[in-house]
Amino acid sequence: MHFLTLAILEIPEVREDKELDKQIVEALKELELQKQIETKNFMLDFTIGRFQNLQSSFSRAVNDGVSELMYPYCESLEDPEYLEFEDRTEKLREEYESVVDCIKLPQGTIVEQYGDPLWGRFVVRDGKVFQRDAGSLHHEKRTKKAKRMVALPNYPRKKLYKSFEKYAEERCGFSFDEKHQGYGYYYNPNAIWDWYSIGGRWPEMFLVKDACTEYSIGERSWCNSDRKSEAPEGYRWVCAARKKDIAWDAMRDWRNQKAAERFHKLEQMFLAGKTDPDFHGEIVPDGVMHWGELVYRKDSTLEEYLEEYGIPGCWKYPVGSHDIVDEGQWLSVEDSVQDPGTGSYAPVDWRSCIDGYIDDMDEDMVLVSVDYHI
Repeated sequence: MHFLTLAILEIPEVREDKELDKQIVEALKELELQKQIETKNFMLDFTIGRFQNLQSSFSRAVNDGVSELMYPYCESLEDPEYLEFEDRTEKLREEYESVVDCIKLPQGTIVEQYGDPLWGRFVVRDGKVFQRDAGSLHHEKRTKKAKRMVALPNYPRKKLYKSFEKYAEERCGFSFDEKHQGYGYYYNPNAIWDWYSIGGRWPEMFLVKDACTEYSIGERSWCNSDRKSEAPEGYRWVCAARKKDIAWDAMRDWRNQKAAERFHKLEQMFLAGKTDPDFHGEIVPDGVMHWGELVYRKDSTLEEYLEEYGIPGCWKYPVGSHDIVDEGQWLSVEDSVQDPGTGSYAPVDWRSCIDGYIDDMDEDMVLVSVDYHI
């Protein structure tokens, strides 16, 4: 699943490096020429996106800053400073002391039904072996192969493996950890993402004036690589900028203007009883459907539509996100807070959290939209 987090960076004044900027621009030109020949080269598209994200000293500083913020929350992190050991020794010992349904193969070898080499293709049912997903109907069946095998339900694992160590290492794939004197694995208890990109599915997050020089366009996701939203005259959409450079009021007005235009277009289609030729949806008794979602409701008002699809009036800042990450914490819409009076936990007021957080930020702080996957 993909989520949007707002990364908050403290970036001091950035010194220009015109020579490096020039080198990146020249490299991009070469890559674009190559793209004209290799039109379906995914890795080439990825490389072009990376270079586009690093065209200025500011965007490179954003890239480095986001990398530093996201690092402690990586699922595949190997840094011992952030890892904990999950000791599975007792759980493995319980399994070793227990019984499991096994199957005796035609050559006499006894194996677990969900272990190597069967991996569940043959199973034990009522004292017999059945082949799963068999025949044209793909159901369990007593095939010829299955009849040549012998079912051994509730077979002691101790009889399968010469020792507990053999079971833990060969069957379960664990290694003995000398430091903790047990079998287990290391993991990052704070893991949140396994992949991320700056911008990604949300590359047009903030509106800044054309004269603004400190911004980043990030890397677009494959699903929106060719789609660019119109911006009001004198502005551009970016995925990273300093708080002082973000045109919050212009963002709100523009988002709501476009939402109002969509509302009137949908309303006209509903009243006319037919959709526009380029609209991928249908008219239904309750309104207008688009890709399986009811995007216009019969008799709804513009004010109601803007509350759902525009910028709601209760939002002080016209941005939303699933998370906020800064140098000291990772906040999420899924967090909860304890009521001192009752001791019970309740979801945070996430909208107030976002507005309050941005309110308290210094004007020179940088906001970045980051698309992460978990």
